[in-house]
Amino acid sequence: MYYLPFFYVSFAIAISIPFFITQREGFVLPVQLIVLAMLISMVFAHLSWGQGFTNCLLGTIPMMLWVFFFYLLQKRIPVQTIEKIIVAYGIIYIGLFFYQLLHSQTVVFGSGEEFTEERGTVRVYIAGQGGLFLASFMALNKLTSQKKYRLFWIALSFAGLAIPIIQATRQFILGVLIIFVYHFIKDVSIFKKVVVMVLFSGLLVYYITVSNNVIIRGLVETQEQTAQEGRDNLRVLSGAYFLTELSPTNINKVFGNGVPSGEDSSYSRFVDSLNQYGLYMSDVGIIAVYAMFGIIGVLGYILIWIKSFSLPLPKNYYYLKYYLWFLLVTSLTSDTIYSYNFLICTVLVIYLYQIQYLDQLELTRYSISST
Repeated sequence: MYYLPFFYVSFAIAISIPFFITQREGFVLPVQLIVLAMLISMVFAHLSWGQGFTNCLLGTIPMMLWVFFFYLLQKRIPVQTIEKIIVAYGIIYIGLFFYQLLHSQTVVFGSGEEFTEERGTVRVYIAGQGGLFLASFMALNKLTSQKKYRLFWIALSFAGLAIPIIQATRQFILGVLIIFVYHFIKDVSIFKKVVVMVLFSGLLVYYITVSNNVIIRGLVETQEQTAQEGRDNLRVLSGAYFLTELSPTNINKVFGNGVPSGEDSSYSRFVDSLNQYGLYMSDVGIIAVYAMFGIIGVLGYILIWIKSFSLPLPKNYYYLKYYLWFLLVTSLTSDTIYSYNFLICTVLVIYLYQIQYLDQLELTRYSISST
């Protein structure tokens, strides 16, 4: 089963590589930097850690789905087609999630032998969460930008908030709440923004304080424990370790250590051994990107986020910004920015954003040439 996605992604990379060198407008350079960083990191995983090239390829190739962006850009897949795929992703994920939640005693679609009960709920882990959040943000955008299918868009957007709450996943709840609140207040006056924020904060504090809901209580207790741990919190310790201690040489601190992969890889076994101390790469997001792909990889992500704020978009496509901002909000506490669960959706978002940017650029150039 592990080799099947590897071959799928390898095929996607093969058909995309011929279009890798293209005009560096919009998001092209950041994506090129991320891919370049991944290629370089394989060399240092071998030189510094002795990881075989086969394991380097098996670990890195699935993360190089970024290259598919260039194929999409060359073929100009219609925006409407991509949006239908996004909606389909979201609906499928929601269906699988609730089926698995209702049958949580048997793992059907998730990973592992069983699901654990934490924070007052059964935490169901199903791959493809990126599809849920992207579909939810798109539905939120459609809800306020068009009049058709409003009940459908309400249900789909609400699912993006309801499922993280059901799962008691703090960083996802925070990320979705920030996006939802921003969406509804971004076009109102400053006074109304302040009023809405005060009312929202007050209701949130009140509900957290008086609620007897087991999930809410579980979230509150977990947050209180995290606050008490302070610098001893495992995420803080993980971040410090992978940022300053993992790299064996100074050159690794620049170009990264590569993706740990393979049971016969001493590098992979060493990283796995850190888990027993509560140190996980997947808990520290952008720091894990730095540990694996070095400064160049981090620079690629930073440029993407800068462009998500600076490059204009028509309002009916703001869900593309929302998705990238969601990744930014969760980039220090999860693996959303490089996980297989989000990567294909991230590539689709970057492609759609690039298409809208190029269209706007073409209109601007046409307007200038006409005057």
